[in-house]
Amino acid sequence: MMLEKQQQSLPLKHTEKCTESSVYWPTKRGITIYADPDVPSVSGSSQRPNEKPLRLTEKKDCDEKNGCVKLLQFLNPDPLRADGTSDLHQLQKVKLGTLQPGVVLRNRIEPCLTLEKSPLSADLKKALQRNKFPGPSHTASYSWPPIARGCDMVVISHCGNDPLLYLPPLLTILQMGGCYKSLPSRNGPLAVIVCPGWKKAQFIFELLGDYSMSSRPLHPVLLTIGLHKDEAKNMKLPRGCDVIVTTPHSLLRLLTYRSLLFLRLCHLVLDEVHMLFFEANEQMFAILDNFKKNVEVEERESAPHQIVAVGVHWNKHIDHLVREFMKDPCVVITALEEAALYGSVQQVVHLCLECEKTSTLLQVLDFVPSQAQKTLIFTCSVAETETVCKVVESNSIFCLKMHKEMAFNLKSILEQWKKKLSPGSHIVLTLTDDCIPLLAITDATCVVHFSFPSSPKVLGGRLYCMSDHFQSLTEQGSPAEQGDKKTKSVLLLTERNASHAVGILRYLERADAKIPSELYEFTAGVLEAKEDKKARRPLCPYLKAFGFCKDKRICPDRHHINPEMDIPRKLSNKTLPVFGHIRVIPFYISNATNYFGRIIDKHVDLYETLNAEMNEYFKESSNKTSAEKVENLGLYGLEEKTLFQRVQVLEVSQKEDTWGLGSILVKLIDEGRTKLITRDQLLLLPEKFHTLPPQAVEFIVCRVKPADSEIEWNPKVTRYIHHKIVGKMHDAKVVLALGNTLWIDPMVHVTKLSNLKTSIIDYNVRAEILSMGMGIDNSEHLEQLKKLYKEAKLPAFEDLPCQTSIPTTVEDTVCLQGTQQGDGGTERGAGSQEDSDNQKPGVLSEDIGSETISSAPQPHGRSFHPQIKWFQKDDVVILKIKIRNVKDYKCKFFTDRVIFSAWVGDKFYLADLELQGDIRKDDCKCIIKDDEPLITLAKEKQECWCGLLKQRNPNVAFDFDHWEECEEDSPFSKVVNSKNLSCKVAALAESSGSSSDTTDGSESE
Repeated sequence: MMLEKQQQSLPLKHTEKCTESSVYWPTKRGITIYADPDVPSVSGSSQRPNEKPLRLTEKKDCDEKNGCVKLLQFLNPDPLRADGTSDLHQLQKVKLGTLQPGVVLRNRIEPCLTLEKSPLSADLKKALQRNKFPGPSHTASYSWPPIARGCDMVVISHCGNDPLLYLPPLLTILQMGGCYKSLPSRNGPLAVIVCPGWKKAQFIFELLGDYSMSSRPLHPVLLTIGLHKDEAKNMKLPRGCDVIVTTPHSLLRLLTYRSLLFLRLCHLVLDEVHMLFFEANEQMFAILDNFKKNVEVEERESAPHQIVAVGVHWNKHIDHLVREFMKDPCVVITALEEAALYGSVQQVVHLCLECEKTSTLLQVLDFVPSQAQKTLIFTCSVAETETVCKVVESNSIFCLKMHKEMAFNLKSILEQWKKKLSPGSHIVLTLTDDCIPLLAITDATCVVHFSFPSSPKVLGGRLYCMSDHFQSLTEQGSPAEQGDKKTKSVLLLTERNASHAVGILRYLERADAKIPSELYEFTAGVLEAKEDKKARRPLCPYLKAFGFCKDKRICPDRHHINPEMDIPRKLSNKTLPVFGHIRVIPFYISNATNYFGRIIDKHVDLYETLNAEMNEYFKESSNKTSAEKVENLGLYGLEEKTLFQRVQVLEVSQKEDTWGLGSILVKLIDEGRTKLITRDQLLLLPEKFHTLPPQAVEFIVCRVKPADSEIEWNPKVTRYIHHKIVGKMHDAKVVLALGNTLWIDPMVHVTKLSNLKTSIIDYNVRAEILSMGMGIDNSEHLEQLKKLYKEAKLPAFEDLPCQTSIPTTVEDTVCLQGTQQGDGGTERGAGSQEDSDNQKPGVLSEDIGSETISSAPQPHGRSFHPQIKWFQKDDVVILKIKIRNVKDYKCKFFTDRVIFSAWVGDKFYLADLELQGDIRKDDCKCIIKDDEPLITLAKEKQECWCGLLKQRNPNVAFDFDHWEECEEDSPFSKVVNSKNLSCKVAALAESSGSSSDTTDGSESE
């Protein structure tokens, strides 16, 4: 029988408070009896003088009862006892039949246990039944009713990433159009579902398509907006759109430019709310503030105003959400270890050796408490329970014990535990985890984990024993008012529990607990040991693609370079190139920056020779022999149109189709893509075609990553890059090679114009990704890879001759020019590397008589040089950059050099100026004045410069508007000397060849 018990002193309500079963359990009383000398019971206080006779009488009565029990068992033996099943297991079987899973509630909720009794529309119930929906889960049975009533809601559950915890009741409300009549009749959504990433948003959007087909269509829209402002400004929602599924960054961009679209918003759903606050905390609170303001301004009358937050973990941001943005919310927590965080249970951890646990336990126990205390000590075995109980008793603390061999004493234990305690008294119960359901204790004030909890579920079950005293932060008083009322969980962590240290640390961090520094050191050692065990695992794909992994603690892959596994593999008699320029053809696009393809040898292409031989061989129809027996990882031939490919079998389906031909998953080892084929398509491949190693290589484009803290590329970017590059020849520069992977930067497509000595760069892949607005610069990518490279004690980057490789073709020259500007900057000072491939197509003239290029940095292949006007004073030089509407500008200062770069529309401007004099780089600055960049250079010495640059630049001219100003400001303006005169002449000469009539500047070669 289940009762819900409300504490009068606490506003929290809890379910799963089991009373004793009405079934009579024969108990063996009198064998072990404990009296409480400190806290006499109401009746026992007057009987204490006669306590000994009463005990003897009680023992005698119990012996008689036990004799009756033995007689009954002899006459009618219990079949359940034949296999040695204990009393505890029998009790559990009966009690668990009526016991419901635990749940912590802030307000009383009547759960809907079946789909028929759920508050959903008839159409939605039918749709769920068509999809074979089994019925509401334990969590959904509590979350559906409040959401369907339009209440604010927080749901924390182990299945908190399941959209069906909130979607069915939300759709039921939305399909009832009557409650939205008071809203303004304009276009705009009624509900917005905010997801932590585009992948989850895509999944929920597909679910909406399955379940929103009803009498009132909702026209849901999946919204992902990139970094470009125009995209948000020009966004138009289809008429009748009632639901938007989006991400925090996308929603905030739309709110910034199209806030009027959300005047009708009534329901804000936060899916995986713990991840939303972790990944986009600032954006989430900006969205919540906007939602709160709209509700306060607009006249809504009967329209609902609802925030629903669903997640797996509780944290302080969710508590702030409840306090500041919700009105009398319903809180449902079925993850009981998270309920302890919600209830502000104090989490304490003690690190000790296994042999020191007992002494540490005694240090933890409060022998003289100011308030009445009830402490549970959890152990892992009967023997450990007995030992701990004796130790506690020996220190003058009243201690009870309960384990599987003491099920007969259950009633007695509960009676003594439930006695009212006077202030300053302390009762301890030592027990094993399997006793929790039977005792159904919820009023403990302290839990000591003498044995380590084997799982979060076990930890939650233990902490739930204190649920009567759970208090959220909003319900707590001041620390002085709380006194010793705060519940406490004490965890003893030893060397035997090392594998759980990482999880415990994560839990303590979310609890804002005081974490000993030893735990951090211990956890670091555990992580290092775990990483060592992953030495044979593949390198983490996120580490390869972006230079970092978001959570190494749970990632199953390797995060360090293994010299044995990561040696560049051989494509033939040569290994993969570790530096220099190559030509590649991508055949399979895994995502926007990760491709599989083939390196094209400029001299001898062994694959072309092999391909020609294979085509010649299979031209004879007699050689096309189907493979009768298919082996996993075996090599076979496959005909694709007019070509023949080498394939490796990855997986053979056990099911056969109508014709008996099972499906087979194969990998084209010379292209890297996978394909599903039928068994009869596999051809036997002669051994002579096995000798050449697989030619497919993995390529990763460097220095770019998804925007908005995503770890997966948006499909729109991947599709765009796929159509752009698949099957086309590209030129690339290799910056690192490990195993079968090449990191390339840049990767460009070059077109050689026939009849002209010119090649054109059509596009740079990295620049194309950035132009989509869904990727951002990742300048630390290569730095992180270099760090791992050095830690593995492989040849240092500086030892590799990649910086001095000499291209042999015009295309190689183009690639080199695209990177030398950035590489050259690192030689002069930190931070000088420019985003060298954010430019538009450029042109390179060929020089037939020269096969090499100068080792000095070349002008940028695809940038525009801005027009610059300059003038000087005694202590500074002023540069006016003659471009307007500048965005994303950068200015790097060195002692004798200035690098300025900026975007204007779709044009990229770059000026690399080698100065004639030295400057104090820390005192220089670049600002926007009158919509134009203005650079102020602080001279190292107060003297007149004869010119600005060491070499003449046609785009740099002296500013004659300030000729007189310069003379007036100079203290020697009235003195004519040869030096000043020569400086003016030099300035005039420098300006004479400048082209000042071109507003866009000239394109650099």
